[in-house]
Amino acid sequence: MKTLFTLSMLILITVASIVSCRLFMKAHYDMSALLTLTSYVSIILSVYIISNKKVRLS
Repeated sequence: MKTLFTLSMLILITVASIVSCRLFMKAHYDMSALLTLTSYVSIILSVYIISNKKVRLS
């Protein structure tokens, strides 16, 4: 279950980063900043969940 969670989070973070870059190139700075912030928070959260042995993904 942890592997499935890890792969899905990686794919979602990558997609959000690509969309954020495309929005930045089209001068939609607010949405780009929001997606960038969301990507950073998601990375931090996923590292916390993966490294914490007390959290159970079931």
